[in-house]
Amino acid sequence: MAVPAKPIRAGRQPTHVEEAEPFAIGELPRRIEPAAEVAHPLAAGRYQSPLRYPGAKSGLAKIIGELVESATLSPQVRQIDMLVEPFAGGAATALRLAGAGVVERVLLADADPLVAAFWQVAAARTDELIDRISDEYANYVAAGGTTALERWDYWRAWHPNGTRGRRADDLDLAVKCLFLNRTTFSGILHGRAGPIGGRRQESAYGIGCRFNVDALTQRLEYVGHLYETNRLVDVWRSDWKDTLQGVATWYKALLPDRVVAYLDPPYLSKSGKLYRQSFDKTSRSEAGVDLDWTAPLQHYQLARFLRTEMQFRWILSYDFDPLLLEEEGLYASKAMHPSVEVREMLGVRSWRISKRKVTLNYTASSRTGRGAAAELLLTTLPPSTVPNNHRLSGIS
Repeated sequence: MAVPAKPIRAGRQPTHVEEAEPFAIGELPRRIEPAAEVAHPLAAGRYQSPLRYPGAKSGLAKIIGELVESATLSPQVRQIDMLVEPFAGGAATALRLAGAGVVERVLLADADPLVAAFWQVAAARTDELIDRISDEYANYVAAGGTTALERWDYWRAWHPNGTRGRRADDLDLAVKCLFLNRTTFSGILHGRAGPIGGRRQESAYGIGCRFNVDALTQRLEYVGHLYETNRLVDVWRSDWKDTLQGVATWYKALLPDRVVAYLDPPYLSKSGKLYRQSFDKTSRSEAGVDLDWTAPLQHYQLARFLRTEMQFRWILSYDFDPLLLEEEGLYASKAMHPSVEVREMLGVRSWRISKRKVTLNYTASSRTGRGAAAELLLTTLPPSTVPNNHRLSGIS
């Protein structure tokens, strides 16, 4: 198997263009050093992420935490040294579990350069981002009306050109991501969604109703604190496969039983209408282009990788769809089935796949809109530790 390309780490300078490019093998990520205590009021807060994200599900982070904590009772696991989120998005689960000490450290990754740049800057250049976003609010958002809409149009159209240097472009990418996320309907970053309150701003909820500077400042400081305490060890701009292979390559000292990937991929359907970058890393969900047809291939590729090549434990969450459990190419199997060659070369194990159903509140949904909807959780954590109760009901 080829060595995966090296993703970009948080403290360094990512590529300045806003299109995905191959990564070159380079400097290793930060060494696995002891993490310090988290001493920030948001560690126990209800809301920790600065980003509102399409499809965010209230309560899921707590359930994932229960799964992980329960797994540590197993002699196979005992503790989780790293939680990896390849579809970082709003990163609500990683931020909560890192702050609570449920996991020792977390690593974030996202294929969308805009989202990845935001987390890189939020982690390593926190004060700069706070200053910039405070200025955006004072100069544009607070004024509302035409002033705020013109600024929304500016950021919607802005793309880095590299003339001012990568460091400046990185910061502007982060500002663009956060500004649009807090001023666009449902936090959607691609071209189909409009500003909160509409172009006429006649709604009771105007463009700045989700732009609370004090709350955003506190959440950004929390992200920076996690980075400084080594709880957030790295942020990569890479797709899910490069991320999962990269962790296995660059963090070889970690035991497979003590690393968990939490994957919350785009919806099985209609992801192109919610996400700026579709599940298909070779395509873009720009305005007027429906990428629903590209999603199934990626879902099958992800399923195959998790079932046959994944080198460490994983938890997968999806909006509930019977197809996920019926298709052999998805998750009908009761266990992982790596080939003899993969088992011998990579040490991939035939872990059992536990399946649970849970009901959550969605802020966006592929089928039902706002409100309660069923969620499917799949995991290779030790089966004897996976709860089966009124919140997490077993699936035969």
